Amino acid sequence: MVERLGVAVVGGGFMGGVHAEVLTADPRVDLRWVVDRDERVATELATRFGARATATLDEALADDAVRLVVVATPAATHEPIAAQVIAAGRHVLVEKPLVLSTGHARQLAAAARERGVTLAHGGNFVYAPKFVRARELAADRDALGTVHSVRVAFRTSGPDTDWFRSKATAGGGALTDLGWHAVELCRWMLGKPAIRSVTACTRQLSAAGDVEDQGVVLIEFADGAIGQCDVSWVCPGGEQLTVEVIGTEGLVTADLWQGMGVEVYTNTKFGAVWEPNQGWLRPEWEWIRNSGYVHQDRQVVDAVLEGRPMEHTPDDAVAIVEALEAAYRSAADGRKVETNA
Repeated sequence: MVERLGVAVVGGGFMGGVHAEVLTADPRVDLRWVVDRDERVATELATRFGARATATLDEALADDAVRLVVVATPAATHEPIAAQVIAAGRHVLVEKPLVLSTGHARQLAAAARERGVTLAHGGNFVYAPKFVRARELAADRDALGTVHSVRVAFRTSGPDTDWFRSKATAGGGALTDLGWHAVELCRWMLGKPAIRSVTACTRQLSAAGDVEDQGVVLIEFADGAIGQCDVSWVCPGGEQLTVEVIGTEGLVTADLWQGMGVEVYTNTKFGAVWEPNQGWLRPEWEWIRNSGYVHQDRQVVDAVLEGRPMEHTPDDAVAIVEALEAAYRSAADGRKVETNA
């Protein structure tokens, strides 16, 4: 008989619904609770997936069958909710951003280690099959030579929920929302080197809210590579997410929403895989839930049920939070900010 994992989802909004849909498609998962302070919202989502609804996390945690809690609430609430879940000895997946300060990120990581529970953070795009394939290709140093820069552009026309535009609830704007993914993708594409320094510039173009809706971040990595992150909520025409890894002999580019393949170029070759295998190539890749949520959530379930290590760890989350904190300081002070690499 398949062991089933009892799950509670905290936050009945869009992302709570995404996780509920993905997790209930896994036969190993038993979605038991949806928690939302708005009981109507909780009931609506719970009814869709055959779970129970509650307005309090305490009620869900009182259910001994709940072993994993997914936190999909506004960013400013992540830290106290995750801390309560970990203190209760439950595993937790926290949507990005994990938390809003490096200190809180380190505290949660330490608490999870002490309690022996999984602390996973939402970062679905590093699980997206197209970007996974791009990273595999970028790791071919014979083809790319010395990788010296990574560029990530993540642009949308802005969030459709008001709390995203409030510093009190979201902690920040486009840099917190889209920048989390951009920084994580940059660092991951390079093999997760330490971050040496951060330089950033932000702007607020919209009259709505009190947070930035555009930002550019320049990251110096300890291995000498440079990361460039361009994020925006003021880009007409729909979501754009592209990654470019550039080396002395070749480059890899991947556009999440355009086409079925990864585009690559090399002056040499990527090995005897494609014919032709020189110049501009469009290697095929497997389409499996392009956004990466299925792979992300299944890895969390594997970690809880089978003890498998997470590919993306609390230490990775700490590095991202630290980089974003440095970016905000840099933008405010107009200077480069050194990190603890």
